[in-house]
Amino acid sequence: MTVFATEERSLRPPLLHRVTTRQLTYVDYAIATLLLMLSGLHYAFRHAPVSNHRVLTFVLMISACVCIAVRRHAPMASLMAMATITALAAIEGDAFAPEIFIVFPMYQVASGFERRRSLSALAVVLVVVTGGSIIQFLSFAPGTLNIGSAVAAVTAWFIGDSVRVRRTYVAGLAEQAEQRQREVIERAQRSVAEERLRIARELHDVVAHSLSVIAVQSGVGRHVIDEQPDQAKIALAAVETTSRSALDELRRMLGVLRHDDQGAPSLTPAPGVGNLEQLADQVRAAGIAVSIQCRSAVAGELPPSVDLTVYRIVQEALTNVVKHAGPASVVIEIRDDVDAFVVEVTDDGLGSLKYAKSTVGDVVEGHHGIAGMRERVAIFGGSLSAGHRHEGGYRVKASFPVDVLGTA
Repeated sequence: MTVFATEERSLRPPLLHRVTTRQLTYVDYAIATLLLMLSGLHYAFRHAPVSNHRVLTFVLMISACVCIAVRRHAPMASLMAMATITALAAIEGDAFAPEIFIVFPMYQVASGFERRRSLSALAVVLVVVTGGSIIQFLSFAPGTLNIGSAVAAVTAWFIGDSVRVRRTYVAGLAEQAEQRQREVIERAQRSVAEERLRIARELHDVVAHSLSVIAVQSGVGRHVIDEQPDQAKIALAAVETTSRSALDELRRMLGVLRHDDQGAPSLTPAPGVGNLEQLADQVRAAGIAVSIQCRSAVAGELPPSVDLTVYRIVQEALTNVVKHAGPASVVIEIRDDVDAFVVEVTDDGLGSLKYAKSTVGDVVEGHHGIAGMRERVAIFGGSLSAGHRHEGGYRVKASFPVDVLGTA
């Protein structure tokens, strides 16, 4: 009820926005009372006291004012009753300004009901009031056919129908504005969600890879520091290099996120295929042999978004090798197929049950690596497969359609 009342008030003219439905009902009571008083005074001064004829006129007068008072609660019943009262008043031959009275319920019906229904009501009203006037003309007062009530009803209908059409138009505009506002909010929410997902992928790739290498190297250093201090120094140097590289990437990401007009953005380029050798060196420092085979004519001309995606996929695959494969060697193959650009990372390690399950459910115990790789490739309409090889080890293969390489 509150929502309906609010919508009804919003469709009114500006001057009536603050007026409630109850207050408008009180206005109807006041109008009905005023018309009753004026009609009574008018009739009393024009006619001397008589018998039942005068009593019937006053009964009709009071009934008409009651119809005006309740027109908002029962508009159609009020209109039909008013039409009957007007016809009886015409037949009786002692009118009390019925033309004015019928305007109020007729306007209420025309402004509140659909056109077909209000037109039907208008037709009934015209038949009733015109019939009463014709009866009065033929039986009691030849030469004085009164059609004022019919003209007043038609005029009130046109005004009320125009108001209804205007309200419908304003309601449509308001609904369209609300729809556009909802679409803007939904687009903003989707943009925020997509940006959060992109940042989460970047952080996962940078942090997971770097921390995995650091964990392995620090473990090696801890075991050999007493017996092989030179090997421990190599491990610590790898930890230092990997951590610095991770910090540089994090600073680049934070610089983009915090960029505003007060400072220049970071000009450090995002990593790509050209940085895979440095990435491989970090993994080699963890004791894993890595070889890169590039048989692609477009590898050095990839769009920046695809270039970064290829780097992140290889980075995540190498991170999984460091974390799960144990002693292993890795082959990174970049090649051109008939209709696709392919990146494939294979290893001959032992793998682990956790890593095997992660390729099925994508997310196991908070691990989002495979799911993140699949989402990255799906952005470009490509596909990603990950699973154990029959000859042992693990394979991650990402395929990018050739047509995205020139438009991404």
